[in-house]
Amino acid sequence: MLKYMIKMKRQPNKIALIADQNVLQLFPHYVDTLGFNAPVLVFSVLSGEHNKSIEEAVYLWQNLLENHFDKHSLIINFGGGMVSDLGGFVASTYQRGIPFINIPTTLLSMIDAAVGGKNGINLNGVKNVVGTINLPEQVMTDTLFLKTLSPMQMLDGFGEMLKYALIGNSGLWNEIKDLENIKSQNIKREWIDFCVSFKEKIVQKDLYDQGLRHILNFGHTIGHALEAYFMQQCRDAKFCVSTERNISHGHAVALGLVVESYLSYHQGLLSQGEYEEIKEVVLKHYTDAIKQISINDIDRIIDFCRMDKKNTDGKINVTMLEAIGQASPNHFVSKTECIEAINQLFV
Repeated sequence: MLKYMIKMKRQPNKIALIADQNVLQLFPHYVDTLGFNAPVLVFSVLSGEHNKSIEEAVYLWQNLLENHFDKHSLIINFGGGMVSDLGGFVASTYQRGIPFINIPTTLLSMIDAAVGGKNGINLNGVKNVVGTINLPEQVMTDTLFLKTLSPMQMLDGFGEMLKYALIGNSGLWNEIKDLENIKSQNIKREWIDFCVSFKEKIVQKDLYDQGLRHILNFGHTIGHALEAYFMQQCRDAKFCVSTERNISHGHAVALGLVVESYLSYHQGLLSQGEYEEIKEVVLKHYTDAIKQISINDIDRIIDFCRMDKKNTDGKINVTMLEAIGQASPNHFVSKTECIEAINQLFV
């Protein structure tokens, strides 16, 4: 932890701790162990992707302003991916940017959301459509937090780990594909380290997401559309993420891996055998996620695919696989192809 302090030019004059409410209850004094000698103002935020909103950002900006935070201050984001996305966005935009660090507390945020400098909020149900690219000063990964996660939260992170294996490491895929129980004690630290180092290498080459970095979005064109669709239903029907009909990020991405693997096979890039292997592995863990979707939902899900930030002139941009461990970005597919691919989840 003190590694971060050595890298700082000066001690912060004050700290804003933006923390997930549930994490704060479990670890109320964790920030005290970091050794900072500065007053700490704590902001407790509710869990849930729907709280990654402009309203929440405005609330945080106003409080930073009222409490005289400046460019010598520091923001610490303490929680899962929603917190690092929101807190990183607030830090990157307040006074045109003040330093921030991420302390990810979920497997998902450790290997993906807290790393790489993408920060953002949702708008009108569209995922991360408003945001910045700004790297944190440090990401502090402590696997202690994994012991606090529910099986569903572990599966959330595992969906992203499957993605990293599929786009960059067939050896990792072969290690994790036969796992039966996704528990904290079954997740090796070296798997986490690979995911982080792989993403960091890609980000170093393409920080601003102009091309190569698109491979990190494998599974996400469909995955983000699924999330957005259910967030909209939540708003329209006035039911929230605790209800049965909901799908979280890692589960949505896992289903996206199957759909986009099928598109890869359909376009002649991926072999049928590898597509079927991917589908079998994913569905072994994420059958419950499929149960949240019906065939009647597909047209609206496709509508959200068409809002994806990677698209060009309304064409749906998908990262595909040439083989397990080898990704190929920026392939365009039609609405008809996407419908056929999503239908494969029900076959």
